[in-house]
Amino acid sequence: YDVIADKIHHGLDKKFYKRVVSMQSSYFGKILDVGCGGGDLIKTIHKISKPDTKFFGLDISKKLCQIAKENNPEAEIVQGDAENLPYKDNTFDFVFMTEALEHMLDYKRAVAEVSRVLKPQGVFIVTVPNRDWLQYDFYKPFMDKHSFQPVQDHYFKFKELTELLTGVNFRILKYKGSDNLFYYGWKHSFEQVLAFFLPFLYKKMKRIIVKCSNEK
Repeated sequence: YDVIADKIHHGLDKKFYKRVVSMQSSYFGKILDVGCGGGDLIKTIHKISKPDTKFFGLDISKKLCQIAKENNPEAEIVQGDAENLPYKDNTFDFVFMTEALEHMLDYKRAVAEVSRVLKPQGVFIVTVPNRDWLQYDFYKPFMDKHSFQPVQDHYFKFKELTELLTGVNFRILKYKGSDNLFYYGWKHSFEQVLAFFLPFLYKKMKRIIVKCSNEK
């Protein structure tokens, strides 16, 4: 990931991070971003969080950690492995994992580690690429050909993701889709309005965002 850091440190569109953050009405306490990349999500949360909120970020890439620290000097950023988080039990009020779980080798272990470091009733917000995306079969050959990630993206089915989460003590509170059903641009805005009235369409978008509570 150090080799491709310059390609990925800008992360995703700012609208995506705002959509992720909108899953929760307020932020406080201690917040961890697992797979923080260049720190764009931390920066987004920092703008709306309560005073004295403490931010933490972890990424496997030393170079991305350096970039994240430059973007978020107030945050504690460390290089580490999501499957062996270097934090004590029951430390965080919120944990985020945006577009990172799909690159891991042991999904269950990574999610179990989040449960361990998250306080009881703490909130976990995770996003993954969606295997049930309406355009998946059309785009898969293109994605396979042009992927430059060390670990190929794993597209999760909604059921697969929710069973993974509930299997390690999480209770699903809310979910939304992100990115497109079919289109980008102004047509994508229309799709979001349509999904608001027909929520099942969220499960057919390119990415899925799930908010859950730690029920340990």
